[in-house]
Amino acid sequence: MNWQHLRAFLWLRWRLSANQWRRGGPINAALMTLIVVGALAMTIPMFIGSLVLGMHIFPQAAPLHLMYGCDGLALAFVFVWMIGLITELQRTEPLSLSKFMHLPVSVNGAFLINYVASLLRVSLIVFVPMICGFAVALMASRGPALLPVLPLAAAFLLMITALSYQFQGWLASLMSNPRRRRTVIMVTTMGFVLIAQLPNLINLASPWGVRQFADQAAKQASEQAAERDAHSKELNRALAAGEIDPQEASRRAQELLERQQAPHRLGERAMLDQWAGTALLLNQVLPIGWLPLGVMSAAEGRTLPWLLGLIGMTGIGSVSLWRAYRTTLGLYQGQFTARQGKPPPVAASPAKVKDGKPATMLVERRLPGLSEPVSAIALGGLRSLLRSPEAKMMFMTPVIMGVIFGSLLLKLPNQIPGSVRPAFGIAAIVFVLFGSLQIMANQFGFDRDGFRVFVLCAAPRRDILLGKNLAFAPLTLGMVLFLLIIVQVMCPMRWDHFLAMFPQFVSMYLSCCVLMNLLSIYTPMPIAAGSMKPAHPKLVPILVQMLAIMLLFPLTQAPTFLPLGIEAGLVHLGWSQQLPIFLVLSVVECALVVAVYLVLLNWEGGLLAAREKKILECVTNRVP
Repeated sequence: MNWQHLRAFLWLRWRLSANQWRRGGPINAALMTLIVVGALAMTIPMFIGSLVLGMHIFPQAAPLHLMYGCDGLALAFVFVWMIGLITELQRTEPLSLSKFMHLPVSVNGAFLINYVASLLRVSLIVFVPMICGFAVALMASRGPALLPVLPLAAAFLLMITALSYQFQGWLASLMSNPRRRRTVIMVTTMGFVLIAQLPNLINLASPWGVRQFADQAAKQASEQAAERDAHSKELNRALAAGEIDPQEASRRAQELLERQQAPHRLGERAMLDQWAGTALLLNQVLPIGWLPLGVMSAAEGRTLPWLLGLIGMTGIGSVSLWRAYRTTLGLYQGQFTARQGKPPPVAASPAKVKDGKPATMLVERRLPGLSEPVSAIALGGLRSLLRSPEAKMMFMTPVIMGVIFGSLLLKLPNQIPGSVRPAFGIAAIVFVLFGSLQIMANQFGFDRDGFRVFVLCAAPRRDILLGKNLAFAPLTLGMVLFLLIIVQVMCPMRWDHFLAMFPQFVSMYLSCCVLMNLLSIYTPMPIAAGSMKPAHPKLVPILVQMLAIMLLFPLTQAPTFLPLGIEAGLVHLGWSQQLPIFLVLSVVECALVVAVYLVLLNWEGGLLAAREKKILECVTNRVP
């Protein structure tokens, strides 16, 4: 590898990134430069801080505690690294190999350049100084026996980065087939969500007997309290009768307290031993735990465990890089896109016929009570959402999260007041709406070049917004119904409270649509095809959307909670709990919200007509 070439191409990579930031506008370029420079400037303070903290903690720490600390640091790094990885599912080479073919650069060197460029992430800038600081602190505080910590840390970083680089290359080979691309994106994202929730699911199963230990401890505490009360009464009687003096009474009380605490201490010790055994087993089995296990074995003076961990992590990283290199060559040589043979042409199937007439397609249907443009936009938008990978990810996330959080209701006591149970249903609606905001707040950005149809059509602009809002309604309603059924099974509500959830959903959904229409009009962003990532992100629209979602979204939803709050207040004043106050008020509120929504829709339609050309330039990525 020619180091002069490496420096030249790394400089080129930096210039490409800087030009990309500059295209997002001067504010975006200044802020991104400030973030990068700030992150680089924090490396030395973070190294010094980690070094000082380690020098203060490590001398008194036991080897097992060192392993626990390294486990936490390794898990935190892997979690943050996976978040950065999931934002770039498919590996896009910063410098394509095809651009190197006419230069005096070997393929190995080009691959190494791209691998080094993939390491320039905030997670490495943050964690590498911390790891180095703690490693130096270990060696300085515990002596030469901890010298293997630095090579272990380097092998750990090599293993994680090489595995992720190989994984991205494998995804790139899969997504070279456009038919697989959407499925791969959705499955990978959902897999990351499930992995992130795996500790929560394991905790719900309580495999370590934590819940049984807590129940047993609570039972023992009640029995011991009764025994102390009886013993205290007996001591007071004996003290009053003059049978014992105050020193003897204090001694007997202390003996009783120590005797009662002994079983509890033994139980805690047994549980801690069980946890330590489980942690040690996981560190031995999982490669991510070989670094903490090596630190513990080095602190104990054992050589074989950390040596095997070093060899294993280095071997995994080396094999992953070799596999990534082979995958990259195959990708550029067309091994994943070349066809073995052109399939014979397939004759077009005739249109389905029903009662002697061609069957009507979904987008050709007419919704009752709505104009033809509204029906066409709503049904076309619904079909587009059902086919797009970003919509599939949006729909699957609330379902998975609903199952996970719904299982939490099994752990709650059965004596949940009936007045509190409707709050779980409202929380399910909020959860679904919040999960849909990323698409609803940028409706036109996901249309991309298709937004030209709305600009050229003669339909009123209010009809475009109404059709867009109706396109999301069946999907959000289906997710809300699914979660409400889970809530009703796990934590049953009264029949009138359950029925009130549907007008409550309409009120909350329309209130959300008013805000999302404004964000779609004023902060559109072009979205890369097949993903949820802006093609050329600008910081100002992103910040505006984030602030609006975090601040204005709760404000728009707060008035819809009045029916349930009024019912709770009236019940507190002595009204009968059996009156369907929540149901009646939610229906009245729903009618008022629909009327206000239709009025505001005309106003937002005027805003869309005034800004549609600017939106078109933005979503089609024509902004200079």
